[in-house]
Amino acid sequence: MKKALIILLASACTVTAQQSYPPDADTPGTTAIHKTSPLFLGWATGVVVERGYVQISDPSIMHMGSNKATYGVPEDAIGIPDTGAVSLGDAGTAIITFASPIGNGPGFDFAVFENGTNTFLELAFVEVSSDGVNYFRFPSHSETQTDTPISGFGALNARSLNNLAGKYKADYGTPFNLDDVPDNSLLNKNSITHVKLIDVVGSLDPQYAGYDSFGNRINDPFPTPFYSGGFDLTGVGVLNTGSLGVADSSSTMVAIYPNPAVDSFSIRMSSATEGHIKMYDSTGREVLSTDITSEDLINVSHLNAGIYIVAIDNGTSITNKRLIIKK
Repeated sequence: MKKALIILLASACTVTAQQSYPPDADTPGTTAIHKTSPLFLGWATGVVVERGYVQISDPSIMHMGSNKATYGVPEDAIGIPDTGAVSLGDAGTAIITFASPIGNGPGFDFAVFENGTNTFLELAFVEVSSDGVNYFRFPSHSETQTDTPISGFGALNARSLNNLAGKYKADYGTPFNLDDVPDNSLLNKNSITHVKLIDVVGSLDPQYAGYDSFGNRINDPFPTPFYSGGFDLTGVGVLNTGSLGVADSSSTMVAIYPNPAVDSFSIRMSSATEGHIKMYDSTGREVLSTDITSEDLINVSHLNAGIYIVAIDNGTSITNKRLIIKK
């Protein structure tokens, strides 16, 4: 029995130390998307915030004249992120709306921005709704250890976090794929009208702790008893739009296949036999520029896995297509 117990404890320690998920924004293999990326099709147009306490475990604590977070205003989270942010406080919430619905397209569908650093990260749960009434949460996972509390200015590792907003530093969005949300008859994934963020209270006290989808307590900086405490929302960007838009006829005349691609792909152009393409990564950096003939094989084996924009110039118009590369 003692030997079995030792094995179990060793196994538990191994699980806690795992780093299974994409790394920091500055590291190869990251899924972070810079705010200037051409992947973004739109931004939040409305935000409603319900502030949480500066310290939920002791509501008597005040900072800057209030026992709730007061930093920033909801308008700081509208449009492309800049220097502003709106702080949610402990367990505070933000409901974000858009000019047009978010759709469930290829790859990631939207991204949430916070103002942290590569190590100081403040997290939030993410939920979506297609009617503003019924919300459905992204399944999340935290592999951060839960033996020792992370102090108010302690460090987290992005590799230990999945489907939690705030995983990446300022100016880099944490992306979300609607395919990850379980199907439900009350949710139209191709017409997401509302995104809700709920600040994760990083306390390890079960009375206040936030739990991931595996039942693990989520250890993040706590307490942060300041007017800027809790998740700091700076923006939400749209990567795929819903089904209410009118199709672009020029776009339908160009096809990319296979998509997702691994080592190569081809482009079929119905209105021309020759053209020129440029490819951009999620930060907007040009990674490929070449002349092509329709259905040429284009080598991308040297590129990292991720989402790319392919700008196809057939001599009369330029069509942007989204390409996913998998490894």
